[in-house]
Order: sequence, then structure tokens, then C-alpha cells
Amino acid sequence: MSAEADVYNQGQMDNGNLTLFHIRKMTQFWQEHHGLLVDGECGPKTQSSIESADKGSELGMKALEVAISWIGEGEEGGNNSGEFVESLHLKQFDGDDDDDGAWCAAFVSSCFEKACEELDIEMPFKRSGGAKLVMKRIGKAGCFVSAPDIRPGDVVAWDRGAVGSWQGHVGIVERYDASSGILHTIEGNVGRYPSKVRRFMHDMSKQTRLEGISRV
Repeated sequence: MSAEADVYNQGQMDNGNLTLFHIRKMTQFWQEHHGLLVDGECGPKTQSSIESADKGSELGMKALEVAISWIGEGEEGGNNSGEFVESLHLKQFDGDDDDDGAWCAAFVSSCFEKACEELDIEMPFKRSGGAKLVMKRIGKAGCFVSAPDIRPGDVVAWDRGAVGSWQGHVGIVERYDASSGILHTIEGNVGRYPSKVRRFMHDMSKQTRLEGISRV
């Protein structure tokens, strides 16, 4: 689609239909909506902003790297149990198969904590074991987004209980295909024991219980 658009736009420029007036207006629109000086000049900062439009934030991309590296890790010995799960809850492994609690939000929090450690930066939000809460804290520290502006490293949460309850589920976006509306995520604590960190696909047109999407 992008190649076809390039050919079309080049044709519009060649025949004079796409003019400097249009380019200036489009540049101003982009600048206005991306925190840039609105001068209509497509300089280095504006170009960089446009070029990075399909990329996630640096911290989000690093957290995604961590999430990918943990695919296949998960519960051992019992539901919500095992060395990996306990590490997500910042606990020392005690060797017991007792239930240490739901861990989808602890997984997301831990991905960002490890990413911050690797980038040598401060964690911009407080970790949480609550799915909805961690998504909201990330949004308050950064921003909230929606389709089609969904990027790798964003965090997506769903409602899992009664309307307004604390219950929810959360994962990290791996990519979003705007043409098909399919959201690709990496999530933990889905399904029956032994649940593992793995990849999922979601049709955004059918997400009736979507709580929100946020970006650091």
C-alpha cells in the first residue's frame, strides 16, 4: 500500500496537483498535533517526528524486547506459581507450589523495570499488580492512544470483571496491522495452568471490553 501511495503522490506532484501549498498545510497539521513549532517548514525535527511515527517509544521497544525474551516462561508446580512467577512479584523463590496471585500486570511491570535497568533510566511509573492500574499509570506518565495510532511497546488492558471493577488483564503490543485491524500482543497469565508467556492476536473490531491503551 505504501509503494502504491508513493507512486500516486509522485504523479500528483508531477502533474502539479500536489503543490507546496498542500505540503505546507500538511506539515502544519502534523506539527500542531505532535508538539512541534507550527511554522509549516518540514525541517529535521519534523522529518524525524514523521519518520518515527510507526515506531514505539525507546522504553516501550526495550520492554517489548524483554517480553519477547520471556516467551515460554511461566507457571511451574501450580497455578500462579513457580520461580519465574515469583520473580515477577519480586519474591524470593520458596520452592512451594502455592498460589502467588495473578501475574499479567506483574509481567508487564517487570518488563518495563528490566528495560529501565538496561537503558539506565528511572522507572517513569510505579509498578502495579493491577492490570487496569498499570495501564493507567503508564498513560499518565506518557499518553493514552487508540487505533490506528497503536505502536510496538504500547500497553493494552481489558476489563475482566463487572463494569467499574478492578479486575482486568493487560499485555504488551508487539505490532498492529491497521489494514486488517489485528492487534498482536505478548501476554502472560492467560488460560489454565500451566500458563506461559506467549503471543496472541486480537481483532480490534470485536474488542467490546477494551479498557485502554497507553504508551510511555
